[in-house]
Amino acid sequence: MIFQIDLSPTGLMDGLTATLVVSFALAFGIIIFYQAVKRGASLLKYGAIMAIFTGLFWLGPTTDLLLVILGIGHFENRLIYCILGYMWVFPAHFFAMYIGADLMLPNKKKIILIVSAILGIVFELFLFLDTANAFNVPPPPEGELVDTHFEYGHPLFIFVAIFLVTIFIFLVLGSLRAARKSSGQIRKNFYYLALAFFLFIPIAVLDGLLDPGPILFVIRILMIFVAWLIYLSLRIRVE
Repeated sequence: MIFQIDLSPTGLMDGLTATLVVSFALAFGIIIFYQAVKRGASLLKYGAIMAIFTGLFWLGPTTDLLLVILGIGHFENRLIYCILGYMWVFPAHFFAMYIGADLMLPNKKKIILIVSAILGIVFELFLFLDTANAFNVPPPPEGELVDTHFEYGHPLFIFVAIFLVTIFIFLVLGSLRAARKSSGQIRKNFYYLALAFFLFIPIAVLDGLLDPGPILFVIRILMIFVAWLIYLSLRIRVE
């Protein structure tokens, strides 16, 4: 038998909710990217790429679910689980800063992007070279998927905190600032974007802190709602 589901309801929901987040983010991102390229809207194209990379944060549990269903079993090296999810932080943050800088400090965009790139490269170096010290990845209980948590105080944890703060400043406050200067549908567009990233910050934090269970699954459903808000705000701009 090739396909088997040797998982508890909690383990299955862990994998399915993560897969839904990845799927919706990819679908929305690809649609917007296609529309943006077709219309030559570069800012929207970068927004679509950002949405895709953000959805890939949940690639770890998605891949683990697939491996278990195929009968292969969990990751032989559980650190790969961590890398699969967090390797997308740098590109997602970089493209988010591209949009945020355009909203808040367009004259300083180059400087902001250079700083973002430097921080992102250092983040990736810590991720790939010091994975074992950055995460606590115990063997999964029977019937559950692999789960991981940051080691508090590790540089990766600090970098993620910095990234989330900059997301709030440049994307949430930047979108609100742009909304106040706009009117009609464009104003709604920016409000959607501000709400999306306002919700994304606690969702990202809680997803990294909570163990698999009902609350975590609700959080991931909210992440699908965030993906929909991003899609809605970007889709409106290309219509």
